[in-house]
Amino acid sequence: MSKIEKKSQYQIMTSILTNYRPSNNEKLKINGFFFCRYLSNDPRAIHISNVFNRFYKEIPMNIQYDISKQLLKGKIKFIQMPKKEKETNEIILNISKYYKINLTKAKEYYLMMPENEKEFFKKLYEGA
Repeated sequence: MSKIEKKSQYQIMTSILTNYRPSNNEKLKINGFFFCRYLSNDPRAIHISNVFNRFYKEIPMNIQYDISKQLLKGKIKFIQMPKKEKETNEIILNISKYYKINLTKAKEYYLMMPENEKEFFKKLYEGA
């Protein structure tokens, strides 16, 4: 008797690009939001992601998986997940502390700021 290896959601989701064939139960465990986010990281798959976002209630997850696997078969070898913007998040945190506002407002301020002010907030709490 061989031991069955349990796959994570991420492994099942990324298997659309490999020869692994998950069971329907495994496919149904994939979170639709993360699946669409994963697909949207490649320009060749963004149209698929948009359709799934629009019809997420009508198209079951196992069908979304199968459609993606068929459409992307051999066309995409790897989809990279986006890197977190650590520096931007630190600047937003510094703006929040400086003005004593919540992070949502601080992010709005950050998006409107000129570059020299962003540099100021980047250096503001360094070494503190």
